[in-house]
Amino acid sequence: MGLLITIEKWAENLDEATIGEWLKAEGDAIEPGEALCEIITDKATFQYEPEEGGVVRRLYAAPKSTVPVGYAIAFVAGPDELLPEGVEAANARLLADHQQRTQLDLDLDLPARRGTAGRRVRATPAARRAARDAAVEIENVAAFIGQDRPVTDADVAVYLARAQES
Repeated sequence: MGLLITIEKWAENLDEATIGEWLKAEGDAIEPGEALCEIITDKATFQYEPEEGGVVRRLYAAPKSTVPVGYAIAFVAGPDELLPEGVEAANARLLADHQQRTQLDLDLDLPARRGTAGRRVRATPAARRAARDAAVEIENVAAFIGQDRPVTDADVAVYLARAQES
């Protein structure tokens, strides 16, 4: 009976691990306690050593790939044993579920927060201070001057004067 090696939940907050490098290739013999690959987590890097020996029949994860807990990374068995069925499909489902769970779902309307065209408005410190003191958004001053240059404190003064006129 072969050994399907999966990423286990070695720590409570472990959701994924990265395969650093494979120390054995498909077709290589491996003894119990011999290092198969390097595994990298947020907290530690270690060499994974399977408890059973045999022949590395299949590697399911590429080097430097990040995979979720439960993902099958390798199959070690006798040289004549058949590969387990459905491993690639199960891994694909696990990876898709993991990516969906970890995807950030932030709605930050960055273009509105950073000024026109999604860029941060360039302004001198004095201009930012003058705008803040006058309770004016620096983005409004930048739109008022309409030029691609840093906003100055003089621009803020002109903007305030025009705002008082209207």
